[in-house]
Amino acid sequence: MATQILVVDDSPIEQRRVGRLLQKGIVDVVVTYAGDGKVALDEISSAMPDVVISDLRMPVMNGLQLVENIKSQGYGVPVILMTSYGSEEIAVQALRSGAASYVPKSALEKNLITTINSVLSVSSRQVNRRRLLNILDSSESRFILESDTSLIAPLIEYLQEQIATMRLFDHLQTTRISVALQEAIANAILHGNLELDSELRQEDESVFYRLADERRRATEYAARRVRIEASLSAAEVRLLIHDDGPGFNPTEVRDPREEINMDRIGGRGLLLIRSLMDEVSHNSKGNEITMIKRVPSVTSKP
Repeated sequence: MATQILVVDDSPIEQRRVGRLLQKGIVDVVVTYAGDGKVALDEISSAMPDVVISDLRMPVMNGLQLVENIKSQGYGVPVILMTSYGSEEIAVQALRSGAASYVPKSALEKNLITTINSVLSVSSRQVNRRRLLNILDSSESRFILESDTSLIAPLIEYLQEQIATMRLFDHLQTTRISVALQEAIANAILHGNLELDSELRQEDESVFYRLADERRRATEYAARRVRIEASLSAAEVRLLIHDDGPGFNPTEVRDPREEINMDRIGGRGLLLIRSLMDEVSHNSKGNEITMIKRVPSVTSKP
């Protein structure tokens, strides 16, 4: 079945640019276009896409307003934002309002397809589990992962099942939690246990992942593990991710909202996590992150 993607941008040139990237990077894709958020809402109501890719700055209804309307009208479609310098604060507001992820316009060629695949992977797995019954009052899970990123997807799928079973969040909010968890575990494995610098990805991603494979087998790194604790209740979802690496200082991470860092990969994951979750904290060493998403007092059952 073809992947349905709606591109929202008031610039026909940008629409064509994004369309070409999608046609080149995704097999069997159908791309539709809208010039502003209001038109996009009409498109969504008539034919629900798998994902929406939206510019932030548009006439009539901008990207932030589009995200807010998608959430308020109960559409479960994830939104990926395209940001440019000067729109960073609006992007953060949109992430907090319901957007699933973002990609700087200056880095579309490098990151757009990867981001779409990442969001769709956690979103589609969730859709397939919607029939689970609401039978749990609380759930405690603990995992010990090797430094292997292929283990992230099945773990997230399991936790999505638990959230769906307990009916804590709707599809969109569960996708946002999943994106944050995916980023946190990947950071723990790649940057924590394997001590890989984001700058390597900036230069050449193939070098980055080749070094990751080498370090997984190296004596110095092979025994390291990522420990994950997930606590689900009617009040909140609490996720703790601990790695065996040397840790880092979160305050020293580059802020991707600053113009000088717009093209940098480093810092994007932490910005996403902080924007998608209600509360985020690190231990003093910097090798443990705790993320909390609170359940609304009145939750609309999916």
